[in-house]
Amino acid sequence: MKTEEATSRDCLSCRMVGAVGLIGIGGYLANQAFKNKTLPGRVLISTLSLTFVSLGIARYKQTFPFQKRTEKA
Repeated sequence: MKTEEATSRDCLSCRMVGAVGLIGIGGYLANQAFKNKTLPGRVLISTLSLTFVSLGIARYKQTFPFQKRTEKA
């Protein structure tokens, strides 16, 4: 009897493209946060930047929220 993983994995190139895109958005937002003149604006944009970078890392590692679930028959 074969044991199958509970989650199916994406190919490495798919994960890399997604991760680089999300981290790139986070980098762009970080750059915009430094240009912002108001403190609330800096905090908000910096928080969004950190969120996108974290999502990029999660995409590369294929952890929550990017897990694929397959149901066993």
